[in-house]
Amino acid sequence: AAATAAATAAATAAAAALAMAEPAAIVEGEAPAKEVDTMEAKRAEIMAKVEAARAAGAKLEKQKADFFGEHAGITCDGCGCGPIVGYRYRCTRCANHDVCEACFDAWNGGEGEIKNGLASQRLSSNPKDHNFDLHKDKGFKSLVKGVVAAAVAKKPKPNEPCSCDSGKKYKKCCGVGGK
Repeated sequence: AAATAAATAAATAAAAALAMAEPAAIVEGEAPAKEVDTMEAKRAEIMAKVEAARAAGAKLEKQKADFFGEHAGITCDGCGCGPIVGYRYRCTRCANHDVCEACFDAWNGGEGEIKNGLASQRLSSNPKDHNFDLHKDKGFKSLVKGVVAAAVAKKPKPNEPCSCDSGKKYKKCCGVGGK
């Protein structure tokens, strides 16, 4: 998030500097038409980069709000803490390899270290052998206000009214045959 914010700030500063430099050159009449076209192209390119950085930042913030919480029954394979509270990262290359946020930060995108503090499974200690993504499952409990965990569709009981609005009981309508 810090890198995205820094990129957005740099792109915004460059766009502001370009916007202030352009009118002065046109007013003074010193910029030829070709140079003005080049400046317009640079401006458009910078503005596109600014918008892309803002969109990426918004997506990252939404994703982090959706994944921050308590992951019941999940223990960090790096430090052995459990349940994982905060962000849970799951390796896409290993079977059942989860780490907490602190161990993910120590991994440092493949440049840091991987610990096997739990020692319940064989894991590669080479950081480049792993690729972690944010993960949540059905036992996830969000700690961010306003974020509701995905509701699991509840199967109606046999004597409840059918959800198809037929007016019949579920067992006599859509529940026939154990659907």
